[in-house]
Amino acid sequence: MTFFISRKIKNININIRYNILVILYEKKYYNWCCCWADCNRYYHRDFSRPYAYDTPTPTDPRGPSWPWPTYGWVTSTPEEQNMSSSILNDMNFYILSEEIPIDSITIIKNGYLVYEEYYKDYIINPDKNFTTTWVLHENTQKHYIWSATKSIVSLLIGIAIDHGFIDNTSQTFYEFFPERWNATYDARKLDITIEHLLRMESGMSGSTAPPYPPVYGYDYLQRLLAIPLFQNPGDPYEVTWDSYTSAGVTLLSAIINRTTGRYTSDFAQEYLFDPVGIPKENMRWGNSSFYDGYYKYNVTIDYGGSSIAMYPQDMAKIGYLCLNNGTWDGTQIVSSQWIEASQTDYPGAVPYGYLWWLSYGVSPSYYLAGGANGQKIVVVNDIDMVIVLTAHGDKLQDTLINSYIIASAIT
Repeated sequence: MTFFISRKIKNININIRYNILVILYEKKYYNWCCCWADCNRYYHRDFSRPYAYDTPTPTDPRGPSWPWPTYGWVTSTPEEQNMSSSILNDMNFYILSEEIPIDSITIIKNGYLVYEEYYKDYIINPDKNFTTTWVLHENTQKHYIWSATKSIVSLLIGIAIDHGFIDNTSQTFYEFFPERWNATYDARKLDITIEHLLRMESGMSGSTAPPYPPVYGYDYLQRLLAIPLFQNPGDPYEVTWDSYTSAGVTLLSAIINRTTGRYTSDFAQEYLFDPVGIPKENMRWGNSSFYDGYYKYNVTIDYGGSSIAMYPQDMAKIGYLCLNNGTWDGTQIVSSQWIEASQTDYPGAVPYGYLWWLSYGVSPSYYLAGGANGQKIVVVNDIDMVIVLTAHGDKLQDTLINSYIIASAIT
């Protein structure tokens, strides 16, 4: 039970739900609010499934009885993992008071699921039309993760190298697709390497909006290759609308397809998702054969830049694999060297690794997979924590991560 008290009542709404009295405000400018555990209008916990606070677990983090979360996360309380529930409760009040458009928060600490909350989108999606908005209201809904897809593609490139499908990151794109070279292209494109694509340094313009140059019709890959360069391949990533390119990451997906003989989604299922316990039915991965409003392309490539929908608990498994240096239950899924390279800062305007964003000026530091509208998989090595956020707008999330979630573990 949490009380928030000030001096004056304004626009109070009273609801009865699960026999719990909830008094909540309708507008941001409240002067008095008294909230019990389940705010019916603003956020929601699914009472039909185990919650992080419901299952007692050993206090010794990852003791002998701790199972890897391949078949589901073991739950624990924040206090059992040396976290503060009070600060997390304060976070929920902050989300309410600032009307932060968050859809879910999932926290893994010391290998345990210590916090999982799902929130209601009362602004963007009043008709609950999940199929068109991808907004998550329940734990039974996959969430579109947008450009967090890129970080998963980065892991897949590392796995492909580990298994010998790709030699190294110095290989150029056209080593794999020599037949795709066109003499009318900018000759600098011949120098684009896997390394450049991983670091957003290909020089390909990211501001060329679909439909891409139409001269190649329905050949999706050729249309991507025709995108102009705005700088030399290998020049530092400057984080502009030009330099941030989803098309370049789809070229990495094409390389995986060519070298493994599988669609990227199928390769991911066998070498990444299945080993960590993410079944195929839990995933959605879009590709170029889908109608995108312009064309239904005749060359099928799984999109690399943004196309995955998945559950937050499965997103947490991706983060936990990285937290454990690519190891899962005694098996090295991706090399520890690749995980280290992924979180290494390379020259550029902001800290950025192999398609992973790096924190700047905060302690403890962290790295994250980030997608539009506030999708995040955050890996905090120093305190053994993974944070997953899904949202329909990226508002005040740095504050949620640093001032509440991380603070709850170090206060």
